[in-house]
Formats: sequence, C-alpha cells, structure tokens
Amino acid sequence: MDQPLLLRFHRIPVAKPWAGSRLSRLFPALAADLPPGTGESIEVADLPGQSSVVAAGPCRDSTLAQLLSRRPQALLGELAPAVGFPLALKLLDTEQPLSVQVHPGDQPGRRGKAEAWLVLEAAPGAVVYQGLKPGVTAARFTAALPGGEPAALLNARPLQTGDYLFNPAGMVHALGGGLCLLELQQNCGVTLRLWDFPRAGAPRDMQVQEGLATARWDLPLPPVLHPAGDMTLQEQGPFGVRFVDLREPVQIRRHWPGFTLLTCIQGALELSARARDVLEPAVLQAGETVLAEAGFEAFELFPRGAARLVLTWANAP
Repeated sequence: MDQPLLLRFHRIPVAKPWAGSRLSRLFPALAADLPPGTGESIEVADLPGQSSVVAAGPCRDSTLAQLLSRRPQALLGELAPAVGFPLALKLLDTEQPLSVQVHPGDQPGRRGKAEAWLVLEAAPGAVVYQGLKPGVTAARFTAALPGGEPAALLNARPLQTGDYLFNPAGMVHALGGGLCLLELQQNCGVTLRLWDFPRAGAPRDMQVQEGLATARWDLPLPPVLHPAGDMTLQEQGPFGVRFVDLREPVQIRRHWPGFTLLTCIQGALELSARARDVLEPAVLQAGETVLAEAGFEAFELFPRGAARLVLTWANAP
C-alpha cells in the first residue's frame, strides 16, 4: 500500500443568488479565494465538473477523481472498492433563503444525498425550514406550490451559532438566510427544487414532480445538537462527525474506515498524522481542511491557544 498522505485542495467558489458575505469576515485567510457573490465554497468533493484539485505535495494538480483512479486503496482503505468518492464538504454563506428542495436517497448504483450542517454563525432569528408542520398533509403542501407560500407549511427551526443538524435524504427543507455553515453531505450533486423564494433575476428551474416523488413525508425531525468539549455528533448513517474543542494537546485514534477530513473552524492548531512508520505534520488555520488518507492510525492535535476542530469520515455502505 502506498505511503499515506495529507492532502490539501484548492477550494472551488460557487456564485449563488442567495449568497452572503460572512465567510470572508469569519475566515479572513479565505477572503482572496472567495469573490463577491460566493454562496458556496467547495472544500473537498468529486462532483460533476467540480472535482477538487490537490494544492501541494507529490500529488499536486491531481483531481480527486484522478487520485481515486491511481491510489484507491491508499485513499479509501477499508471503503474500497467504492463507486466514487463518498463525501463532499462545503462552506455555505446565506444572505437570503435557499429554495424549498429535497434530495434523493441511496439507490442501486447511485448514491443519495443525506447532509448535515454545523452552524458557524447565525444571525438573530435565523432558521432552517425542515419537514411538514404537524397536521399539514402532503396534499396541502403540494397544493401550495403553484402560487402559495409552501415554506410557511414547514417547521421553521431556529438555529444558533454552534448548532449541529442532520438532514436525511428525502426530507423537504430550505436553509434560511443569515447563516454561515459547514456542510457535510454524501457526494451527490442532485438537488430537486420544489419552490423558490422571490428573488431578483431569472427564475431557476424547478423539478417539482420528481421532487414530490422523492420526498419522504414520514421522516421524524432530527434533533438540533449543541456541540461542546469532545463530542461525536453523528455516528450512524452514511457518515460520521466528531467535534473537538481543543484547549490542550489531544490524541485521537481512528476507529472508522477509510480517510478522515479535518476542518479547523476556529483558532489554529498543529496536526501530526501518524501511521506505523510515517509522521506527517500540518498546520490548520480557521476555515482550512486537510484530507488524511486511510493509512493514518492516529492524529495528535496541538492547539495554538484554543481551537475548534471537526473530523468527518464516510461509513461503509
């Protein structure tokens, strides 16, 4: 097996009609990479036309798709062989609400799109719309799509800075405005829009019939979690998420299959990724992500003052 690597990628800024301006303020080091109008910064993904490119090291200028082809075992470990890279990690910045939408679930030969959000900053009153309100039927919601206000029929769930919320595939939802988020999702580019909030510019395409057929109306609302200390936020399902509030050096042993994504969301830290005969160092500033390939067995974390880190990984199908 190839020697494991720590990989950094060039971020991919994506202009969105709902974009805000919080990311550049929260993470000044990222500002040069985020032109005005950036609502989404893809940190790691292998989506159609948006495959992350390695920024430095022996695999520099290789796309994530090329890495999967050249060194699948080193990258995925116990997850290999897999159909494509399993996860996508993004930073989102919403000044306006997104569309009311839904994502498909896993099907034979096609990965679905469950997702989760960690709130990096929330304006007062910020919400995510998720699932039908009690007593609202699918028929009533469907009838409101052509000319009504279907978002009013969804649960408006208040979010505060630091909250974590899972969004299962099939859940009708819409992110509200005033949010800056770390988004983890299955590596799937399918979004089915049911309705859009009034906004300037040409209306966006809707996929109403397919979206309604995809929606799962019986899904329970996931809890809103409030991470603190060292806390596993997600363990079951397609991916795992662990939050670590670092005040002193910590060692974390990998107990999940495959690679690890490590994202510093506050402060700065030094990282030593350890394999049996390999030690790879890195420094992470706020807003930066590194991918540790599957061969690393443990991570030694040294905060510079105080830091907050999120570790994410893919679970076996």
